[in-house]
Amino acid sequence: MHQVLSVLTNDRRYKSWRTTMLLPWAAALMVSGYVIREIGAFNTGNLTFLIASTVLIMTGPPIYSLINYLTLSRILYYIPYLSPMHPGRVVTTFVGLDVVCEILIGQGVWRMAATTMTDAQRKLGADLVKASLILQAALFGAFGLLAVLFQRRATKAGVLTENLRTVLNVLYVSAIIVTIRCIYRIVEYCEGWTGKIYTNEVYFWVFEASIMFINTLLLNIWNPGKRLPRSNRVFLDRDGITERRGPGWTDDRPWIVTMFDPFDVWGMCTGKDKKTQFWDMTDEQLAEVIAEQKANKRPFFFAAIDPFHLWGSRGLIGKHLSGSKSSKTNHSDTGDTLATESNNVPRDKKNHKEAKGLV
Repeated sequence: MHQVLSVLTNDRRYKSWRTTMLLPWAAALMVSGYVIREIGAFNTGNLTFLIASTVLIMTGPPIYSLINYLTLSRILYYIPYLSPMHPGRVVTTFVGLDVVCEILIGQGVWRMAATTMTDAQRKLGADLVKASLILQAALFGAFGLLAVLFQRRATKAGVLTENLRTVLNVLYVSAIIVTIRCIYRIVEYCEGWTGKIYTNEVYFWVFEASIMFINTLLLNIWNPGKRLPRSNRVFLDRDGITERRGPGWTDDRPWIVTMFDPFDVWGMCTGKDKKTQFWDMTDEQLAEVIAEQKANKRPFFFAAIDPFHLWGSRGLIGKHLSGSKSSKTNHSDTGDTLATESNNVPRDKKNHKEAKGLV
């Protein structure tokens, strides 16, 4: 509980809710899981406590993973010109797969613990949990490679500040901790309920409780929000010193395209990605882009009811509809003009004849 309060205090102090807002939630989940686990120790016949404590404790680490993904995304927003992929895609890609992990865990744990399930259904639950843990480990492997690639680029460019180095080191340690915990859980579920790891409490307290407490402590002491800008519109200039404010790195591609092409390979091949390179603009150009962005900003109400921006003059579907309407209007206007001209021709000829007769 102390960790939950400490994280809440740090988030309020550094105003870093956008980056570390899930830290209190992750800590609260695990604390609740340990409390229910302790209650269940005195009520061994009640499976509700077992299922609840297992689900809560198992869902905590994936949220810590999510926090690390959000932190790396904020780092990439800060130095966008060295980012291996769009920072927003870090969130959508990794977070989307992280949600899959949470679903697999939730579905697997209750199947394993429910007494009404058959042996085959329990085995299916164990397989779901193992699949979730393996996916978590694979995600953290990809996450680590992405972070290392960025750090090498930043070091070579001479823009890796001390604050960024500290945050990256914290992310590496946190990733290693969560990966160790995943490996422990994979081995545990492969052995089954009668295995050595599950039947010996010491493994749980070392490879689950202790290291996740260290992970929470690590993110609390070296809070990323203290060392990163509050807004993802603030970026570091290529000189490695000057901080500038830009429009933010937006991605106007359809959301379904960003899912299948998170690195915008097509944009790099066609050169369309250069349109978003605001970091090489002058201050005057940035001011114009920001002003245009404010003028075209969607109201909160419309963004809430249409989060994928499908409708409207700039929406994925709406812009095509408005385009077809405008083409029809132009075609109709052209037709009216031609009709008017054709109607005017006989009048001109008639007037010409009348004038000729007078002469």
